[in-house]
Amino acid sequence: MNINYGMEIVRATEIAALTVARIQGLGNHDDILNQARQAIVKTLNRLMINGSVINDRFADRDEIFKLPDTLGNGGPDMDLMVVALEGQHAAADGRNNATSYTVITEDGTIQSIPNLRMYKIVVGPEVGEVIDINQSPTANVKRVARVLRKYTENVTVCILNRQRHQDLISAVRSCGARIKLIEEGEISGCLAAINGEKADIYMGYGFAPEGTVVAAAISCLGGYMEGKLSYENDADRQEAVDHGIRDPEKVFRVEDLINSRKISFAATGVTDGEFLEGVRFTATGAVTHSFVARSETRTYRNLTTRHFFDYNPVF
Repeated sequence: MNINYGMEIVRATEIAALTVARIQGLGNHDDILNQARQAIVKTLNRLMINGSVINDRFADRDEIFKLPDTLGNGGPDMDLMVVALEGQHAAADGRNNATSYTVITEDGTIQSIPNLRMYKIVVGPEVGEVIDINQSPTANVKRVARVLRKYTENVTVCILNRQRHQDLISAVRSCGARIKLIEEGEISGCLAAINGEKADIYMGYGFAPEGTVVAAAISCLGGYMEGKLSYENDADRQEAVDHGIRDPEKVFRVEDLINSRKISFAATGVTDGEFLEGVRFTATGAVTHSFVARSETRTYRNLTTRHFFDYNPVF
């Protein structure tokens, strides 16, 4: 891509983060998500693109503001993934790991994925392709430990704190590995495993659409992931078929979810998380912490941005 869209879409994640940070902790879970989505749409519509919105997890929720099928002010056809606010409950309750994400890439390169749960294992570039999602959690932890030249007891596994993960947590504990439980923010947990600073591996069931965002991040940063859809009934299996997925046991890797070398990825923290710090308000405005990455050049930027509301009000 001739344009560095990362610096364009990060403005959208910043505006979404600033918008909802004002109402952080007030307890209205749907309102905070709706405001984030409205804010990010307003900003993305300024881009000179014709962007198709792919894999919106809330598309069928009547109480949630609907993202348009296309965003932008005209221009080349592009694919967009928009997670205006991951961790809506965390943001509304004033807890950690609320973040805004946007991905932009070439038209037709993002796999349409059903809104089902997906079991994922994510590791950083130092680990690479040694994991096998069809093996036990214990086997995968030991493989990661071997590659990182760590004792198993020194490997940190990031897992969402959910009832459905009790067996997974027990298995990881049985081999002695350390566990970092997070309440929300699956993408943030995966990013922590990719950069290796706060976790070595992410495991667990989350939503499939979030898997495409993680795949975009890996395309820009390196790393490796595997994912498998989880089905509760025949309707779930049919939904997968409707999205062109013929093999119900398919192991999804990065290239299966997003097949492009021209990807831009942007994220802005709303509350402090595993990957980014949250919004800080000041006497004159606010400070945001963002991350922008580009797959073509494998470059990334950590941005600390000061916003002066008196000069150019955001809201």
